[in-house]
Amino acid sequence: MKHGLRKTPGRGAILALGLVSLGAGLTQGDGQEDLSPQKVHLELRSLATSASLATFPVGSMADDMAVGESHVWSLTVGLDPDAAAACHTQVSISAPEVLQRDVPDWAAHVWEARLTLRSATLERIELDLAWKRLARGQDGKPNEAAGDSRKVTLGEGQRRLLDFVAVPKVPAWQSCYSNLALELEARIAEDPALADRRIGYDLWLVEEGPGGPSTTRRWQVTGKQGEAEEFRFETLRRSIQLSGIRGQTPARVETHVSGQVRSRMTSDGALEVAIQANRGDSLEHGSWSIGGWGSKRVRVVPGESIRLELPSPTETPRHPGELAAESEADQRILAGLRERTVSLVLTARPVE
Repeated sequence: MKHGLRKTPGRGAILALGLVSLGAGLTQGDGQEDLSPQKVHLELRSLATSASLATFPVGSMADDMAVGESHVWSLTVGLDPDAAAACHTQVSISAPEVLQRDVPDWAAHVWEARLTLRSATLERIELDLAWKRLARGQDGKPNEAAGDSRKVTLGEGQRRLLDFVAVPKVPAWQSCYSNLALELEARIAEDPALADRRIGYDLWLVEEGPGGPSTTRRWQVTGKQGEAEEFRFETLRRSIQLSGIRGQTPARVETHVSGQVRSRMTSDGALEVAIQANRGDSLEHGSWSIGGWGSKRVRVVPGESIRLELPSPTETPRHPGELAAESEADQRILAGLRERTVSLVLTARPVE
């Protein structure tokens, strides 16, 4: 279960959005017990921010890892002694058997990181991560200036900033750069036998219930194996009657639905699908908005449809100084939203 927050000035509320299975395609829990373990491509990257321009990568080390494997990497970052005036950086990358244990006089810092892959499935990569930053002391010996050790969970393609440090306070550095940073990126390493497969998505947004006809929106796309495809539906709009509340006219309410879907074929012909959905409800010309998001991962047969309900808001916005009529109107609006069901229906299949 994930939580989201949307606010507009002066009035706001929080709503947990759960994705509830209405069909046979989803089971209790996240479905991760049925998902295939994957290899992961990890990249440890050094970044530099120019004194007057943008931030950009200056060097990295990368490799594929299987669950249970560990790697220890070292990056030494500094100004190129032969081209310091031109602000050229120099990055020395060391493999485990030749780790950099000292800090050269041309280097600003040496970073060392130990990475252990604990589990990896669709949209979920779990790591044990320990890193440290070494700086050159006045006696020329390395001193540990910073470090950390923790368990980390990343989605596919997500990056985590590990360290951020100002450049040494010497003219050569400060005229070129403002700071240096270290980050880690993780993504699934695609099976070469399946990497070029394409998957078609047929996604329907369905809004239905008493008080009016059903409304549908459709989104179709074909994507590459393992790539995320983003969707955003045309806004749903409807009127909710507020009769009996003094000075109130029918409320025009908007519902916004967006998100992303990613899937992979497996060697046995099944599909593993991850969907993340965002729902937000607001007054068309009002001052509050309630929203949240959730995600689900599941293994399905190609062509099998998955139906996910995006629950309506359950909490009433409360605002300091709100009039009784406004509070009653808000409650009536949310009750009207709960009378209608908003669902996503997804069908995914390989495209030959």
